[in-house]
This record gives sequence, C-alpha cells and structure tokens, in this order.
Amino acid sequence: MLLHLKAGLPLLLLLGPLGAFSPGALAGPAQTEDAVELDFSTERSVHLVSPSFLSFTIDANLATDPRFLTFLGSPKLRTLARGLSPAYLRFGGTKTDFLIFDPKKEPSFEERSYWQSQFNQDICKSGFIPSDVEKRLQLEWPFQEQLILREQHQKKFKSSTYSRSSVDILYTFAKCSRLDLIFGLNALLRTADLRWNSSNAQLLLDYCSSMSYNMSWELGNEPNSFQKKAGIFIDGLQLGEDFIELHELLGKSTFKNTKLYGPDVGQPRGKTVKMLRSFLKAGGGVIDSITWHHYYLNGRIATKEDFLNPDVLDTFILSVQKVFQVVNKTRPHKKVWLGETSSAYGGGAPLLSNTFAAGFMWLDKLGLSARMGIEVVMRQVFFGAGNYHLVDENFEPLPDYWLSLLFKKLVGTNVLMASVKGPDRSKLRVYLHCTNINHPRYKEGDLTLYALNLHNVTKHLQLPYYLFDKQVDRYVVKPSGPDGLFSKSVQLNGQTLKMVDDQTLPALIENPLRPGSSLGLPAFSYGFFVIRNAKAAACI
Repeated sequence: MLLHLKAGLPLLLLLGPLGAFSPGALAGPAQTEDAVELDFSTERSVHLVSPSFLSFTIDANLATDPRFLTFLGSPKLRTLARGLSPAYLRFGGTKTDFLIFDPKKEPSFEERSYWQSQFNQDICKSGFIPSDVEKRLQLEWPFQEQLILREQHQKKFKSSTYSRSSVDILYTFAKCSRLDLIFGLNALLRTADLRWNSSNAQLLLDYCSSMSYNMSWELGNEPNSFQKKAGIFIDGLQLGEDFIELHELLGKSTFKNTKLYGPDVGQPRGKTVKMLRSFLKAGGGVIDSITWHHYYLNGRIATKEDFLNPDVLDTFILSVQKVFQVVNKTRPHKKVWLGETSSAYGGGAPLLSNTFAAGFMWLDKLGLSARMGIEVVMRQVFFGAGNYHLVDENFEPLPDYWLSLLFKKLVGTNVLMASVKGPDRSKLRVYLHCTNINHPRYKEGDLTLYALNLHNVTKHLQLPYYLFDKQVDRYVVKPSGPDGLFSKSVQLNGQTLKMVDDQTLPALIENPLRPGSSLGLPAFSYGFFVIRNAKAAACI
C-alpha cells in the first residue's frame, strides 16, 4: 500500500492522536507496506569483534559510601550479570579520581555482615546479603542516589576512601559472575609539579597481588575535564607519561602480563581530540586498547522525540570517524574500545533511559560500533545511580538488559555488511553478523540479522534471493503492558520476559518462520532473525 502525503502537512497531524510518540501508539492494528529488500555481503567479514564485545560498567560512585557496594553480594544481581558473560566489568567513572584506597580502613557493618554470611569454601555458591541488611540498604539507597546525582550535577566532588573489603566485594562479584574486572585508578593524585603520584596505586597493586587477583587497569576518567572537576589541567603529553609510569609499576609487580587501557577521554570534540592525539603519541605504546566515551544527549533536557530520531542516532557515526582519524595517524594498529557509553549523560534521561524507548539507541550503537571496527562497547551502567542502568534498584532487569541478553546469545563476533535497498534507510536500520555458535540451536554458517524499525507501520524485510528457501527463527521485542514505548518490561515474540527465580533466567524462545516468509517487524520495535543453514562463507 502506497501512502501519498500532502506536502506541508505536519507529521503529527498525519499520524493522528496516536502518533509516533504516544504510549498507546503500538496498541492498534499495524498497517503493512510492500516488502523491503535487503542486500547482504556474506563472502567475507568486515570486522571481528571481541567475544566480550557487549560489556558493561559499575560506576565508581557506588563506592562513594562503600556500604552500598554490599549490593554486589546479591545472588540475583550475579545471576543477571552472569547471563551477559563473557564480558568486561569496568569499575570507573568520574568518582574514580576522587577515591583513595586505605588498606587500614575497617569494613563497614554491612560489609562485615556479608562476609560473615559465607558459610562454606565456595563463596560464589554461599554468598548472600543478610535480608535485614539488604532491606535497610534498599531503604537508604534513594537518598544516597540523590546525593550522588547532586554531586555529579554540581560538579563538586568530595574524596572518599575505600577498604580492602570494598575491593574484595567488587572482585568477588566479577569472579562469581564470570566477568573480567577492569579497575580505574585515581589520576588526580598529583605531586607539586603535577606529575602523577603513584603511591596510592602502589598500595592497591600490592594488596591485589597479595590476594592473587587477576584484573586489568585504567588510569583516570575523562581527563579532558579535570580542570572543570578539580581545577587541575593535565595535557596529553603529561597523561602519556603518567601511563608509562603505571605501566612500569605493573611490570615490577605480579601484574606484569596484565592489560592497561586508556585514556577514557570524553566525546571527540575540540580540545579533547587534541588531548587524545598528544596522549597517543606520548603514551599510546603502553596501552592495550584505546578507550573513549560517548553519549547522544544531555539527560536533563533529552526528549522522547530525540530517542526515536534517526538523525540523533547518526551523530554517533561522526564521533567514531573522528576517533579513528586520530588513531590511524598516531597508533594505527591499536584496538579501539568504547570505554563508557549510554543514551544520555548525567545519569540518563528520567522516564526514558530505563524504558523500552532506549533500546533503539542501544541496539543501533552496538550495530554501528561493530560495523565501524570498535572491538568492545561498555554500557554505562549495569546497576547503580541514575536512569541508564540495565538492572533497577530492586534488582529487576529493565528492557535494555533483555535486549543485551538476546544480543549475547544470538550475535557472533564476525561482522558482515547488510543494507536496505532503496530510499529512506534511516528509520529502518539493519545489521548482520555470523550467529553465535555457542547457542545450542545454531551452527557455523548461520547468520543473525538484527533490525530496528522507527517507522509507525510494520515493515516486512525480504532476504536476498539466495536465502529465500532458508528457515528463519524470529525474535521480535516489543513493550509489555499499557505504557507502550515507555514500558519497563518487554515481550519476546508475545511472551513477557521475567526471571524464573533469583537463580534462573528464562528461556529465550524463537518463533520459527516458514521458508520464504517475509520478516515482519512491527512499528517501533526491534528484533533478531537467525537464518539457519545459510552456509555463509564468512561464517564457516
């Protein structure tokens, strides 16, 4: 069916009262249009991403009051984190540069209660938070969260200390969740001549060595804004020298084979690009991957229209290109990681970053990152303050958690090219990988297509002719409940996703399509389509 629009009529008028952004927009019967042809290139892969491509963070601000790190002892939280393994767990963020390790500090009452609850040798099986402690922390958390967000907004950060127990809880969470911990060290500890003072880092390295902890390291967070946060200006050359010093410290410890990542600069604009360039020239030789950060929007002013706007999604492309321009001229063979990223900075956008609507940004960013050669993408945050978390304050998984889980299970590391034929590709966005062969249902040669539909009508995707006779498993994600796009729960193929119990994730059940069927993707939804027995050359 062709829809002829009269020039000059506003889009919202054409959409009527249940327009694109109305919570009820998905409720009515979907209109359909002619099938949209897809173009695939499956002879060779364009990039290879890490098996830990989709990774995530715990913000260092959770340790502002280390009592709240005890949340990481929750078996439910660990079950959810383990579902996204293999992955890196980055402990970092602005607070990184305001945390000081104190090996003599006693653990808090809450931390002691947690350790005393360990009743056998296997901490991963026995660990739990005593229920009275957990309830009290959950009651106090909203006040702590406000304190964290206020400090962030006012950019007035106070230093605080953390103990050996805090490090142990963080490391245990990573280990029991089968995650690789990356720990951010404080880069704002400075000598009189503004060189990095490594003495506190040395104390932490000594402690972690004594415990035989296996972890990687970063130094500082968004050094381009040190002046704004702490009144200290550090240039890229000095930062490079600081990383060289840290690399030497690691070389003299049991961490000599560990990895070092950096410099975790912010968006690639103006002075930040200059800093990245001079850092890479001076210290780029000692890092294992180059890290930078990206957010589409300011969480305080972002709107629902922004979250569904393909022009906003496309701004990410330019940022990636700018970073690669610098890298290719300075350290051309270094891997590039997105070391911290989400929809909107400042803790996310209230009532948006934690809803179904945020999934379009997240899935598109994963697709573009893989296609453009970024090896790892770290989602801010797994659990913590603000609105952009994957798991909420009651340890309930949010829509982007379920999207991440589907991505982990279905999407492999070989990245291929896919595109929509014809005009107006911006609202129907498609990406193609080899399928994750660790999935018991699939095998080498299978393909995973993932797509997001920002149109207000169902789109029917048509595979290239040589795949017409293949069986396809469909996994379509839509919001669950009356809140539509602003829902905090989702349906997979019509079934609402929720945990079976605190130790068990639900099965992600496919909807097998008849060979030759077009792949229906409803208005304002996203989904994965596994093309079975595709025998794609790049995937064998």
